[in-house]
Amino acid sequence: MKKLIAALTLLLAFSISANAQEKKASDFSPKELGQKDADDLTALLGLNPTENADYARLFEGKYKTLEDKTLSQERKDVLARIIEDKIKAGLKAEQVDKLDKNQELLKRLTH
Repeated sequence: MKKLIAALTLLLAFSISANAQEKKASDFSPKELGQKDADDLTALLGLNPTENADYARLFEGKYKTLEDKTLSQERKDVLARIIEDKIKAGLKAEQVDKLDKNQELLKRLTH
């Protein structure tokens, strides 16, 4: 009986520690999330550090805006279009084409 209780205790301890280590997107700050998005965009398009910093600020603003739980879906859609326009405005034509081919990344960056 003691062995069974000890085994259950160990199992419970390991499952709690495993769950504690998993971080959700909501556990990161807007600044961290924005920097990650900028880094992903930089990796795809080969942006310079100044451009990376500019996009990090843009994405940080996006995440700060999305923290507002009262934002309607219509407003979120408008925000996504604005973010996409701002992303593309700072890119060369060949970079825009490369980004358009990676729709998964583009959707993640804008939504």
